[in-house]
Amino acid sequence: MEPDDQKTEIKATVAEPLGLLRDHPTATGSFQLIKGEIDGDPDNVTTGHVKLVINATTYDSGNDTRDRAVISSALETAKYQVIIFESTGLEDVQIEVPGVSGSATIVGNLTLHGTTRVMRVPVRVSMTTDGEFSAGGEITFRYTDFGVKVPRLLFALPASDQVTVAFRVVAQRPGTGAAHQQSRRAPGGNPRPQVRLAAGQPTR
Repeated sequence: MEPDDQKTEIKATVAEPLGLLRDHPTATGSFQLIKGEIDGDPDNVTTGHVKLVINATTYDSGNDTRDRAVISSALETAKYQVIIFESTGLEDVQIEVPGVSGSATIVGNLTLHGTTRVMRVPVRVSMTTDGEFSAGGEITFRYTDFGVKVPRLLFALPASDQVTVAFRVVAQRPGTGAAHQQSRRAPGGNPRPQVRLAAGQPTR
């Protein structure tokens, strides 16, 4: 299955400087998916495999000053334009309704800012009767472990060095009408995010 980049959501939340003194103690920004793959045998979920390639340059929190600081200074997207997660296995698989819903922990490699680390991500998955697959969850980690600099706003006060990433990946099972419509999407209708890769930084 190929994730739908229009329905898939990836959001990152970080505590802001002086956030407790304001109505918005955290800042949340979204990223756009470039492409992805979801493979496996529906009758044997332990064979599942997922790969997501995210466009780091698309960070959008609704605040231009913050966005520039994150994109340019923290993520350094002039060097590292993509964030990649690729699974290596599944743990704690729980099937609630066979072929319909369940949960698991996805073990995989997260490549961020040119550094790759093993992550364990808890997810809940579901499949609707019309073949729409959905996997959602969240994970909190120190982004400084990947060499990402802590953004400094409000007169050089640093933000938190921890980020909570919440996601919902949506895909359509092959052979359904929606999947066929997605594959035939007009190039000018809903273009996928494009990114120019730096030398030596492949997406696969």
